[in-house]
Amino acid sequence: MTPWETMPETYHETSDGRSTPLLSLVLVLVFLIGLGILTWYLVAAPGSQLLGATLVRGRKDRAVAALTFDDGPGEQTPQILDALKQAGVRATFFLCGSNVERYPDHARRIAQAGHEIGNHTYSHRRLLFKTPGKIAWEIDRAQKVIEHHTGRRPAFFRPPYGLRWFGLFPILGQQQLKTVMWSVNALDWRRPAEQIVERVVALARPGAIILLHDGMPPQETGDRSATAAALPAILRQLEGRYRFVTVSELESRQRG
Repeated sequence: MTPWETMPETYHETSDGRSTPLLSLVLVLVFLIGLGILTWYLVAAPGSQLLGATLVRGRKDRAVAALTFDDGPGEQTPQILDALKQAGVRATFFLCGSNVERYPDHARRIAQAGHEIGNHTYSHRRLLFKTPGKIAWEIDRAQKVIEHHTGRRPAFFRPPYGLRWFGLFPILGQQQLKTVMWSVNALDWRRPAEQIVERVVALARPGAIILLHDGMPPQETGDRSATAAALPAILRQLEGRYRFVTVSELESRQRG
């Protein structure tokens, strides 16, 4: 056999040997990307129900909507409460325990005005990669602080940044808390007032749960003046289309 006759065989062996690691690398990358997408959906997608039951919206055949406010209480909470009072609207406030300690009078005013109060953890830390013990402490501490200052024990919970994690839902079950996300994200933390109004009005649908903010996470600085400025216009433009309800009212209509 001549060297020329052996060349094709040697070439194919070399080609196969080099392509195999490349193919393996591609398969690993595809697997990791798929795993990343699945994990993101599990912990971050508002509509995900895989880790536990989550209220995202109400029934689509009822002309109602729920306004919800996160991260408070804060400096703009009184202004927001004034706008809600003037419109005769009740909302749901997901409070951070640390901010309740900082603004106890604002927290009490929320309760006294008849608004619903939810748990948004004590310090607003992301729950990703947290141990069950740490998650339990954040939720339990917030429950106790909120109840102490407002006389209300929350029945609903919203995770900071909307991020759920493994082990969260058994803890919520022990506390008899139901998880609430949203169907309309106003993105009010990064937009001016007029854009907040445009976005909420454009995206609102029957049964919507609308996410807004009245305070800042305890470890962050800034204000919610844009949200406070946008709220009266949101109320005016949506009042003819929807009746505003609290999350508990929306949930009861969901069952009815």
